[in-house]
Amino acid sequence: MKKRIIASLLLSALLGGVLTGCSEKEKAFYSPGYWRDTTFYSAFVDLRFTLPEGWEATSQEDLDAMSAEADQLLDQQRGGDGSSPASVYHYELSAKDPETGNGVLILVQSYSGTATDYIDGLKAGAELEGATYSVGSTATVQLAGHPYLMVPLTMEGQDAPYQRQYLRKSEDYLIYLMMFSTQADDAVFAGLEATFSEMEDPS
Repeated sequence: MKKRIIASLLLSALLGGVLTGCSEKEKAFYSPGYWRDTTFYSAFVDLRFTLPEGWEATSQEDLDAMSAEADQLLDQQRGGDGSSPASVYHYELSAKDPETGNGVLILVQSYSGTATDYIDGLKAGAELEGATYSVGSTATVQLAGHPYLMVPLTMEGQDAPYQRQYLRKSEDYLIYLMMFSTQADDAVFAGLEATFSEMEDPS
């Protein structure tokens, strides 16, 4: 994923945390997902992702760096110096098609609000002067066996400007499935949704 897209996704996540607050309490049962061949499994998010042929997945090292950067930015937003931030953001997965620019991302965030609070934060941010994104109408969709609130965003100036965020709350965490595309086409996003399915034991 290019840095410009990463920066936009970070902006979206940070707005939700800054506007409504995040819980610093970490649940002991949180655990990151893992890869087995070309399939990613996450028991915590309760889904699996099948990497389409030709797609590239972000390394765990880069995902950890993204999480650390987001935690540092949030700590600075809260008045800290960013040197020892709380662990709030957990980037689970990032993958994209280098040919089309379409891709997906999974983020788990410690969060005291609701999915609706987060979307309200996005809308408030979009109303600010100079905001670089616009927010569409929210819908409830079923994805990988769970109901999610889905909110479409248009990210100005990005290589893949069309984004949809699928959000649901789990205990003290907000789970995001983010999908982005170069086209505002329902069929494209239906194809991206199809890369996710219900969790199954890989053994």
